Amino acid sequence: MSGTLALGIGMTGYDSRLRHVSPEVIYSDGGFLAVGDPTVSLLKDKAKASQRRRCRLCFHASAEANQQEMLIVMHRSSYVRPHRHLSKVETLTIIEGNCNALLFDDTGRVTQVIHMAAPGNGCFFYRMPEGIFHTLIFRSEWLVFLETTIGPFDAAMSEQATWAPPESTPEAGHDYLSTLRLPAT
Repeated sequence: MSGTLALGIGMTGYDSRLRHVSPEVIYSDGGFLAVGDPTVSLLKDKAKASQRRRCRLCFHASAEANQQEMLIVMHRSSYVRPHRHLSKVETLTIIEGNCNALLFDDTGRVTQVIHMAAPGNGCFFYRMPEGIFHTLIFRSEWLVFLETTIGPFDAAMSEQATWAPPESTPEAGHDYLSTLRLPAT
């Protein structure tokens, strides 16, 4: 079947339809794509070998795509610097694991904590409007989630929080997250 890619049994044999752009990012050709547990296992293996302990499979064909959907795996040791999107919405759906989503005001004060987990274990979906600083604190060894947003991707359309350590220093990032005063839930 031309234009069909089923990754339920792993990616072997499909490399002609996939483009590995870095140890953390794989693009499909934008055609039909079905994934299952073996794909998640493969992404975890790739994340274990990546410096930032994460990997994503982009279902869209390029950073220029108007609709962007990504299956992302992140290890507990990953650090996501608080950031906000200046002109786009982001959605996140948890598939495996659990985390806390933190929302911040412009000064770095935590305004809300949302406990997130796979369906049946808590909130499993959020829609993040533009302009809100946010991050994730990982509570399980692995977090597997689907993230969607509009494209094209432009790093300049996101603002990194100046009051938080950069992702290049994950230890400092984890130390920073551990000192945050969280509002009562």
